[in-house]
Amino acid sequence: MLNIDANVQKVLSALLKRWKLLLIFAVIGAILAAVFTSRFTTLTYTSSIEFLAYSIDSKQELQDSTAAAQQASETSKMNYAMKMLDTYIEIFQTNQFNQSVADELNRVYNTDYSAVTVKNSITIEKVENTAMFLFTITTSDADLSYHIAQTLEVCVPQTMENTNAGLVNASVEDPPIRANAAESMNYPQKCLIGAVAGMFVAGLYAVLRDFLDVRIRGRDDLAERYNIPVLGAVPEFELTNAKQKKGAKNNG
Repeated sequence: MLNIDANVQKVLSALLKRWKLLLIFAVIGAILAAVFTSRFTTLTYTSSIEFLAYSIDSKQELQDSTAAAQQASETSKMNYAMKMLDTYIEIFQTNQFNQSVADELNRVYNTDYSAVTVKNSITIEKVENTAMFLFTITTSDADLSYHIAQTLEVCVPQTMENTNAGLVNASVEDPPIRANAAESMNYPQKCLIGAVAGMFVAGLYAVLRDFLDVRIRGRDDLAERYNIPVLGAVPEFELTNAKQKKGAKNNG
């Protein structure tokens, strides 16, 4: 326990002795992080579209049901839509679906994007405890993100209608909007990470240098490292007199 405390004290002492070095490396790390972010980070633009999944009744069911039965049916249909949502999300992640989106996108906007490009740009997530699900489209082109979202507005309901006998459909609850500005590059967070990384490197250097330095600088180092008591020391004035005599002899 004593050795652990002593080592902790050594580490803290090494860091405190070189606090200026830590500060300098922190500033350098923050600057490098900012430069790296500005030069090597691609600006991205995001558009999104939100759907509501709902289950439908057949015409015969609507004719035969009473008001109470219809109310119970509405709850049952909502539960069914929520239960099936995971299945449809998996369908939306297939190559076949993304190829259909790419084909529609290229047809409408006269482009030549692949299914892989479309798939890599889309993120799908459910809204918890609801039958709603959200598509988020992120690319390096604001128009492309918006156009993919608009294409999904057509393709998603069509796919759901053509799957599972059309028992679950989708309606657009939040239509897409074209992004007016790029996503934030989050400079403060990245600069903070750079500063912490710089301080870590400087701290590691300071600690290793202190622990690997085996030079004896005084009686405290001798007693601490080798447990050898210091019985005496050469007085400072004797060293000074010796230097003065040596200097006078050389001059003479």
